[in-house]
Amino acid sequence: MRILIAEDELLERKAMIKFIEANFNDMKVVGEAPNGRRAIELAQTVKPDIIFMDIKMPGLNGLEAIEKIRQVNSAVKFILVSAYDSFAYAKQAMQFGIKEYILKPGKKEEIVRAILRVQKEILFKQKKDEETLKSNELVKEHLLTKLMKNPVDEGAKSIQRQFFPVCKNGYFLVVQMERDIPLENFYSILEKHLTTPFIMQHHDDQYTICVFTPGKVNKAEILHAARGVQLELGNDSFVGAGNPSATIDDLPKSYQEAFTACYELEKEGSRHYGFLNKKENSIHRDKSMSRLIEIIERGNDQDAVHLYKEDLRYFGTRDVDELYLRIKDMMMERGLAVPERSLSELTTEKDWEKFITACCLRMQDYYQSKQYIEKAKTFMQQHFQRSLTLEETALHVGLSPNYFSNLFKQEFGTTFIDYLTKIRLQRAKELLEENRFSLKEISSMVGYNDPNYFSRVFKKHFSESPKHFRQTILKK
Repeated sequence: MRILIAEDELLERKAMIKFIEANFNDMKVVGEAPNGRRAIELAQTVKPDIIFMDIKMPGLNGLEAIEKIRQVNSAVKFILVSAYDSFAYAKQAMQFGIKEYILKPGKKEEIVRAILRVQKEILFKQKKDEETLKSNELVKEHLLTKLMKNPVDEGAKSIQRQFFPVCKNGYFLVVQMERDIPLENFYSILEKHLTTPFIMQHHDDQYTICVFTPGKVNKAEILHAARGVQLELGNDSFVGAGNPSATIDDLPKSYQEAFTACYELEKEGSRHYGFLNKKENSIHRDKSMSRLIEIIERGNDQDAVHLYKEDLRYFGTRDVDELYLRIKDMMMERGLAVPERSLSELTTEKDWEKFITACCLRMQDYYQSKQYIEKAKTFMQQHFQRSLTLEETALHVGLSPNYFSNLFKQEFGTTFIDYLTKIRLQRAKELLEENRFSLKEISSMVGYNDPNYFSRVFKKHFSESPKHFRQTILKK
């Protein structure tokens, strides 16, 4: 704690200084004033936490000095010291919120108790201020996150009005930098080049800054700020700038522009700051569409909807038409029906979200079916030698026989028995070509207990008997 002694008696000042230094290790006397005017001057320069103020001093008295000091620094705490037991002084001091009053000559115990009470009050306020500051910073970070996503909800607007009431406009900057820099240093650079309030978020090697402005700001001003920040950060930094937003609702668009501009600047390597140009915007749109199709193809509905909402602003009418057709083609290639929604019915963002979700769910069913079928194929390849049934295979993959039968036929265009027969006969041909086993042995090895029935099935599929097939092979 920093203490200032305001006392016109030199010996009294020195005695108090000695007493404080002897009894308090965490207290430091940073100044001493022989009168009220000097106390006011020192209060501004040495920034004390506590002031011992004598009431009766030449020139400005202690109470007059307190009034002027509090106009500049309302946080400083006072302990009044007086040789006069005057109720009038004490009553006037209470108007300034001063609770500690020591009569000369003060007893040591009384002085210690007064100092400890004031110290406790200061520490309590500091802790509360720190908690409030931390809470406010968390709320601002929450606001920043909300302003990065469409749509901006009423909660975000309420926070904006609370912390930035006069700022109706704004823009985003996104900074990418390879090397680490202390956050306080980065913040100082931003304060130097941004003349209006801002909030910042740091994640890995990327810094996202939302700048609030009381009125409209032009692109030249934004570019000037981005240039100043980038030059000071150095050549390993890239600063992407978003276009100015006329309303809070437009800020997510500015963020997306700044983010994409930063990404393209880093990839390009020739520029280190600036806006997203039209060509880059077109490239980003194409990449976004391809990425969205890819995510839908994987059946990831949450990521697909999120990406669509993030990049919707880049899609014009023709882009939306193309997106619909590409989704339709992708699904038809897999034999899947597009959800029963025509393009003309997709008029709102919610319509598109439902459509994309429905497409993703169908893709999930498609992949799930593929997994069942692959599992069934493996099981059939491993067990075709014995009497294998559809019911047993359906039980193995965890499906009902009816559903499995329909799913199997949809995938292969044939029945379970026909597919099983195909596997068995293909293996029979391989064994016949090897010419190591008798026809009876081969019949048993491919799942037929009756050799005659095996011969009839073989002849039906290949238009010749197993015996004739082997003879033909041997003649070659």
